[in-house]
Amino acid sequence: MGAYQLKITIKGSKPPIWRRILVPEGITFEGLHQVIQTAFSWSGEHLYQFEFRSEGVAVVPFGENKSKKLQSISAKESIDSLVSAAAKFTYTYNFKDNWEFVIQVEETVTDYNEAYAQVVKFKGDVIPEYCESLSAYNELLENPQESIKEYDIEGVNRNLKPNGESSSEEINIADIYDHYDNKGIAEIAERHGMSGLDTLNKKELSERTIAHILNKEVMRKYFLCVRDSEMDLFEQLVAEDPQVMNYDLEELDFLYAGGYLTAGSDSKLVVPKDVKEVYCEINTTEFQQERSRIGKIGDYLCAANSLYAITPPSVLLETFNKYESEKLTQEELIQAYEHLLPYRCLVVWMEGSFVDAALAEQKSYRNLLSIQKKVPYYIPTQQEIRFMADNDGFLMTPELDKLTQFLKEEMSVSEDLIPYVLRQVQAEISLGGQLQEVLSDLEASGITIHDGEQMKRFVSIMNEIWNHTRLVLNRGHKPYEMVMKGLEDVSTQRKTGQKIYPNDSCPCGSGKKYKKCCASKA
Repeated sequence: MGAYQLKITIKGSKPPIWRRILVPEGITFEGLHQVIQTAFSWSGEHLYQFEFRSEGVAVVPFGENKSKKLQSISAKESIDSLVSAAAKFTYTYNFKDNWEFVIQVEETVTDYNEAYAQVVKFKGDVIPEYCESLSAYNELLENPQESIKEYDIEGVNRNLKPNGESSSEEINIADIYDHYDNKGIAEIAERHGMSGLDTLNKKELSERTIAHILNKEVMRKYFLCVRDSEMDLFEQLVAEDPQVMNYDLEELDFLYAGGYLTAGSDSKLVVPKDVKEVYCEINTTEFQQERSRIGKIGDYLCAANSLYAITPPSVLLETFNKYESEKLTQEELIQAYEHLLPYRCLVVWMEGSFVDAALAEQKSYRNLLSIQKKVPYYIPTQQEIRFMADNDGFLMTPELDKLTQFLKEEMSVSEDLIPYVLRQVQAEISLGGQLQEVLSDLEASGITIHDGEQMKRFVSIMNEIWNHTRLVLNRGHKPYEMVMKGLEDVSTQRKTGQKIYPNDSCPCGSGKKYKKCCASKA
């Protein structure tokens, strides 16, 4: 086994702030990102990108390529093929503040036998992650009231070892918050209803937030909104099950957003010791029964909102009581909604119905009601309810599978980006979006269809998707179901979303009229 000796410098820093790191061969770019973040004592919670400009390659997480000139590859790929051949490449972190690092590949060390990275030399103290720029950091240096954290190379190297932070017995929640910036801590505080924090410095903000979220009643209210699948994973984490510690953080995003767990420097999930202690106090049989019941009601609310956007309680009660043995009353439904509302509810109670929060904010729910008219409510299957609840309202279909195949095989779209695209397409169509709007969404994600034959196949797939998507405009019915049930005339105001007229701009983006471009090919 060997390693790459990398000198990583914050671009523009004067005097230069850098870390010389030995990085083992075979790690992924995702792992290299974590190494850099730990080496600079940052949190790693923002998006990032590596660029090998000479090779014309960008390495990105989740398909979010910020450079249109470079071919993108997944951050899950090994660093070896690119780093071994490069003299220099760049790493950009947090696209809002745009921190750029220049990485020099100094040499390959053949006799390195460790499976983890090590910082061997450094220059410069720790730049607080909440600094938005080098100029903000320089202003901080001039302020005698602000203390700059000295770089602790031994502590950093402990954190870089595989067991550096993986045992939650060794850390408290304050240890985690040391790596967060003010904004990250403030977001956790606001999620728990805290206010009046603007004038606090980081130490005061951290102490007040930690004291609040570790309050037994505050934690109980938040954990009442944890779904069964999340609770199963959390309890395995508390028991330090090594398999669960390697789960994707997205699986436990709700608890992460609440400030109750994080990912360590080795990317393993961690529950702090003091969080465990308070959880043990609230973890009773009665608590788990109440939590599970609220979570189940929340699942039905999620599915109904995805299908209808405006849901009378009678429809929710009908659906819930059709499948569940312990019947639900409207009083219990409203109580569960009030528990969920502060933390994870995407609906608001308005004029006797549960209304999608975005629609309510835009005050456009009356327009939707006028379009839905007298269309009856589609009652989903239990399988559909579970899938939508597990996937934030998204419902996979065989037709979307065809779009997946098209995007992968004909458009070379990365697998990380495809789930995001499918959600966008389904959401757009469900609310009556037209083909041009879908194409605009794809273009915003860096996907442009120029070839006429590809456009023809894409339009054909989109027609199938449209016919088999459960439309909010149809209160959950697919268009072909509306026809089969004789309901096609009930909601005549809905957009079909598929008609392109001869004088419209061609969807391929050529700038020509459709009749003079792809019409003959389609």
